[in-house]
Amino acid sequence: MMSVDYLRDETVLNGNVDSNVLEPFILMAQNVHLETVTGTNLFNKIIADLEAVSITGNYKILLDDYLHPALLQWSLYEALPFVNYNFTNKSISTKDSDNSTAIDLSELTYLRQTVRDVAEYYSQRAIAYLQDNEDLFPEYTSNGDDCSDIATSSTAYFSGIQF
Repeated sequence: MMSVDYLRDETVLNGNVDSNVLEPFILMAQNVHLETVTGTNLFNKIIADLEAVSITGNYKILLDDYLHPALLQWSLYEALPFVNYNFTNKSISTKDSDNSTAIDLSELTYLRQTVRDVAEYYSQRAIAYLQDNEDLFPEYTSNGDDCSDIATSSTAYFSGIQF
């Protein structure tokens, strides 16, 4: 749904962060966070239209104005803990340079929470738009009882406690 270049251009990520590092986090954010916003049927419709290069009209508005901003922030949220690490078959190591100092866990936690707050805001905007325009997106309410279908969420905010 989104390119690595768009992620780098529209966030605080440095332009020299490797695309191979970022791509899995875009896909993860798309699957974990956006599918709960749209539900499986609408999510699959958008993916199919993107693959066929035929996304237009209301679906393009939904993607450009609501889903892309949420996906952008969720991708950054998912990537933040990992952009400073190299995973190899010998070890996990941190990247370092003479002119920088790595942040500690509390600072990373603060940064992630800040990004999460923005991501939840954009996701909630997308949910509200979809709920207000259900007639434009019949796939939004057509998820079945199949256990592999992700149902739509009524809210993007998570308070830390769920019953």
